[in-house]
Amino acid sequence: MPDRSWSTEAVVISLSTFGEGHREALLLTPDANLVHAAVFGGAKSKLKALVAPWHLGTAWLYSDPVKKTCKLTDFDVTRYRSGLRENLVRSWCASVCTEIVSRAHGTTDWKLVNAFLDGINVSAEDECRRGLLRFIWRLLVSAGINPDLSGCIRCGSTGANGRDAVLYYSPHEEGCICSACIKPGEQVFILEEDARRWLFTVEHGSPAQARYVVPDERIYGQLRALLFFLLSRMMGGPVKTLETGDGIL
Repeated sequence: MPDRSWSTEAVVISLSTFGEGHREALLLTPDANLVHAAVFGGAKSKLKALVAPWHLGTAWLYSDPVKKTCKLTDFDVTRYRSGLRENLVRSWCASVCTEIVSRAHGTTDWKLVNAFLDGINVSAEDECRRGLLRFIWRLLVSAGINPDLSGCIRCGSTGANGRDAVLYYSPHEEGCICSACIKPGEQVFILEEDARRWLFTVEHGSPAQARYVVPDERIYGQLRALLFFLLSRMMGGPVKTLETGDGIL
């Protein structure tokens, strides 16, 4: 019989309550598995302060294969990430991450999630907002569902002006269309060259290079509109934290 007691590195994704003062923690582990673990004890339990959203550490668990239950017996925190609770924008960006991981059913990249939470934990508000866009694009890339932005899917060109051309992302065709091929009335997202270059840097450059490139307000608006749409499509429906945080993010 396998050992019922085991340990793993884990990040606390969310908490919910059950019974009288008990909680259930949703944990993300390095192998991308999501673990639902009961956290017993009331207000005086030491686990109450340790097991909190976005804390990273080593979790000790006890699994009962007969009852098909899992209990968290101890949690050694290595990163508290208290900065996420000190600012509304940071907290909301982290909440978007929570919803993504919770709905992704264990397919979210462990390193990507922790790098994002570590980054926004110490970032100013505008950098948090840009960090969220980088996080979403990297999620799409890691899942292999990021659209090809290199040229027009209808004619194969990048437009008459080459690298300065404007392309339009078509949700219907899941690709880009150039100015010469776009038809009147098509529902598209505009993507100027600077927006596409930013996405290329995020995908292929180092984290430092990606942070160094700061899009202006117009380009940021284009990126935000496209990436929020693509995230909703990846999630199979609206992302509630994006909708409710519209005036914040």
